[in-house]
Amino acid sequence: MKARVNIFWASPNTLLDTANGAAMMVKECLKQLQRRGCKIRILSATVFVDSLGMALVRDEWPKIAEQTGRFVVIRRDGLEHQLLVTQRTHRRLMLSYEEQRWLDAYCRLLDEDRPDIVFFFDKSLITLLTASEAKDRGIPVGVFLMHGKNKGTRWCRDLSLMLTDTKATGAMYKKREGYRMTPIGTFIDPTTVRAETQTRQNLLFVNPIPQKGFVFVAQLALMMEKTRPDIRFEVIDTRGTWASLLEQVTKQTGVSRKRLANVSVTANTADMRPVYSRARLLLVPSLWWESGPRVIVEALLNGIPVIGSPSGGIPEVIGDGGFILSFPDAYFQPPYQRLFTTAELQQAADLITRLYDDPGFYDAAVANAYAAHAEHHQIDKNADYLLSVIQRCVSDPLRIGAHELCHRDS
Repeated sequence: MKARVNIFWASPNTLLDTANGAAMMVKECLKQLQRRGCKIRILSATVFVDSLGMALVRDEWPKIAEQTGRFVVIRRDGLEHQLLVTQRTHRRLMLSYEEQRWLDAYCRLLDEDRPDIVFFFDKSLITLLTASEAKDRGIPVGVFLMHGKNKGTRWCRDLSLMLTDTKATGAMYKKREGYRMTPIGTFIDPTTVRAETQTRQNLLFVNPIPQKGFVFVAQLALMMEKTRPDIRFEVIDTRGTWASLLEQVTKQTGVSRKRLANVSVTANTADMRPVYSRARLLLVPSLWWESGPRVIVEALLNGIPVIGSPSGGIPEVIGDGGFILSFPDAYFQPPYQRLFTTAELQQAADLITRLYDDPGFYDAAVANAYAAHAEHHQIDKNADYLLSVIQRCVSDPLRIGAHELCHRDS
């Protein structure tokens, strides 16, 4: 096996998307692998989960848009991203001729580069062709799967390696779909998220959508606006949803509100360090399956205790660095808009109040947050392990489990 692994990342969804946690993690994985001597090629398109995730290319976008239908190259943090400029930036609106143009470029690069392994994001029609074309050339294929939505085995029949971030997601897919997955941990460069100073003032909540626990946070803020108006919430409005959803939720509780006096709203940003410099606590009350939210790791790195739900990998990622709330099962069902009871809100309010008012209790929680990050989320350790997994797969893809990987156990 070659010492220098030639890795080809191929997915229309761009890794430059700041609204896509999985894209941000994969980008850091590739950066770490490149630092360890791997050759990295990235082929994608101008496809984002939300237009607010375009922060990294916002200034260049007018010039990029002029190249619609062509490929452009964008260099960021030592990585070179080759992107097909699409007419629209949402994946579901990518045109069929654009998909064909992207696939033609992918096949050409497979023949020119002869990579050691191809990686991509999860299930889609183009995934089937991406994997099939590589397998036909004798190139092993891997996937990064960091959510709980994929079902079935047809889409992944040609894979040699399935990677995820947490043991919880690996176990869930093993039980539900029969996938053999390798948890590789989290990948966050401390230099990009560590705050230089900390005022520890705000109760932080990121990405206000129902799946992430928006209803719970909105109700909690509404309650604490009356009982503890001195405790301020800061909401990072990743997808511009806070105001409209707040109006919907408060209307159900009696009086429609477009803003709350104890909540400040911050737009999506590519640099979270100023946000973490203001944060005292992080709320992650997600109601859908969360594999391993990067915001938790970033908070722990800054010594910010986390209050989370028991969804997916949240307890695993928090470790001893925070607290897990208890919610009845009924709240974990789509569309995630069920109103919470006063008692359920009060359990969180009491914990938050103590973390604001009891210095000893809070200082112990901060020490635990730092310790949890040091124990579970060291990027160098995780990157070394990831490289060893890839090297084993490239050396012998069948030994990794190509035949068993995507089939249910008998």
